[in-house]
Amino acid sequence: MPDFESIIKFLVLFGGFLGIVIGAGFGFKSLVRRSRPQVDGGGDTPERLKELEGRLAELEERLDFTERALADVRARPQIPAKH
Repeated sequence: MPDFESIIKFLVLFGGFLGIVIGAGFGFKSLVRRSRPQVDGGGDTPERLKELEGRLAELEERLDFTERALADVRARPQIPAKH
């Protein structure tokens, strides 16, 4: 049967561990809250949506160009390796 001192040590260590876990959880939660952008609840303005649509169109064009360039590179004959 464990003695009184061993039980107290276990309870202190276990309590400390739980405190650290709970504290880390609250710290992580507050960190996530701070890292999220604040939304005013009104949604994006029409000007912002137009800007985002323009940026999306530009990214689509860049992606198409990159895909075509990659296809061209892959279609070229490769130089055989020297042995």
